Amino acid sequence: MIQPELKAYRRCSDRHVFVLETNLTYVEKCQIFHYADLVRKAGNELTGIMKKRYDQIVRTKRYRKLKSLYKKYKNANNKKALKDVCDQMKEMQKQYDVIWDYCRTSMIAIKKKYGIDAVFALTKAEVVFRGIEKCLYSDGETVHFKKRGDLPCIRAKQINRGIIMKQMNFKFKNMEFGVKIKDRYEQEEVNAILYYLQHAEFMDDYQIIITSILLCPTIN
Repeated sequence: MIQPELKAYRRCSDRHVFVLETNLTYVEKCQIFHYADLVRKAGNELTGIMKKRYDQIVRTKRYRKLKSLYKKYKNANNKKALKDVCDQMKEMQKQYDVIWDYCRTSMIAIKKKYGIDAVFALTKAEVVFRGIEKCLYSDGETVHFKKRGDLPCIRAKQINRGIIMKQMNFKFKNMEFGVKIKDRYEQEEVNAILYYLQHAEFMDDYQIIITSILLCPTIN
């Protein structure tokens, strides 16, 4: 479990996306794109199921009123009233099956249909449900489907499953591949990533200490 201080540090830290080209063959790229498209289709099918449930609950005047009160009490920091409203919203969500457990179990049959691994299916289900939660509690209006042709996205929460990384070598199912490092900048970025992976615990502890010092009030 990530400590609150580390979360605070990561929230305020600058970040950027670092992209490297793989040395996959054309056939291997096609296989990965095909698998990613299966994950996309499974996610869209689950999105359709959850969207129907969500559309039903937001048609009710009661839930729309509760959502309005939720926003009002949250902005006013009225914790007692907010808890009461949340309890009522959760009860309605359970009645209409707009809950994580229903989303998760619905994906079980879908993943079998498309032949995708459980680790990818579960991760995709979590992405879908986060979209539902944004609509339930935040400013989201509806959930969206992924279009065909979008860049492939294969994600898994477990570091030792899914696409396994060892140094800058990767393994996905029966494929093993690396990356192409074209210049000094890319090499320095790769070195920084590898250094963090080798010393992650030490560096995270260091940032927790620094964050704690910065967040503590000054003692006169």
